[in-house]
Amino acid sequence: MKRALVIGIDHYEENGLANCEQDAQKMTALLERNSDGSKNFDVNSILSDGAEPINRARMMQGIKALFATPAEMALLYFAGHGVFDQDTSAGTLIAQNGEEDGIGVAMGDIIALASAAWPSIKTTVIILDCCNSGAAGDLQGSDRALLGQGMTILTSSDRSGEAHSEIGGGVFTSIMLDALEGAAADIRGNITPAAVYTHVDQSLGSWAQRPIYKANVREFVSLRQVEPKIPDTILRKLPEWFPEPDAIFPLNPSFEPDIKEGDEDDYSQEERAINQKIFAELQLCNRYGLIQPVDAEHMYFAAMNSNGCHLSILGKHYYRLAQERHI
Repeated sequence: MKRALVIGIDHYEENGLANCEQDAQKMTALLERNSDGSKNFDVNSILSDGAEPINRARMMQGIKALFATPAEMALLYFAGHGVFDQDTSAGTLIAQNGEEDGIGVAMGDIIALASAAWPSIKTTVIILDCCNSGAAGDLQGSDRALLGQGMTILTSSDRSGEAHSEIGGGVFTSIMLDALEGAAADIRGNITPAAVYTHVDQSLGSWAQRPIYKANVREFVSLRQVEPKIPDTILRKLPEWFPEPDAIFPLNPSFEPDIKEGDEDDYSQEERAINQKIFAELQLCNRYGLIQPVDAEHMYFAAMNSNGCHLSILGKHYYRLAQERHI
């Protein structure tokens, strides 16, 4: 079971925002389903365009419900205003309308609720697209992080930074949505929080707003699944093709469909059919950097010249995973 609470607030009584609700809606759509349409997160989406305002009490009610019962993963996404109090070194997610019960929800309170929920909630991911969001997870009065077990925090800025917006959405969330669409997926189609952060970090560069990543985890989890670049059924064949990590898989012209005229008689139709199927899978692995041709620029020439192919460093990694039955 994977649960997500998505909050987007545009309609503040003062200093209204644009695109937060739209970002929240896009985030909801991606989190709800994997790319193949299968169920992913069960999402509760709260937007400020409804009849009921998103005050502090309503925000706290949703956040407490997110962490109230056991789950494999709980995810909180917030897009709106955030503030950082220099005197107390505390950050706050601002509610739609400041009321007697407070201007919003303290980031420290969210971290405390998430920490207390472990281990009934194995993994918590908190994503904040607001100014000063980097204060989340900091030990109050310090710039050191204090995170519970299994917790990951992704924020659009540091504790003193601004979260910028552009036409179409928040800068941070727009890049994150690209990552969740598949830009941050690994070869097997997994999109982890760390991979999302890497994608955001590289996209923003050193002169733009700086995203923050904090984690206290023993394993990486997948936020979303997309179509794998290489199916597991092919990855599991690596130990079959290569008895040892440094072995060379021998090739010859029968592997290449565009066999030279006159070479057809050297190989049976059955042999050519079997080898060309294998070669198509080897070429797919080559396309994504797992396999390299020997003494040739392309796999085609390695086959036509009866050379071979070998595992790359990345290929050896997936070879070991397959050999140890982790795939």
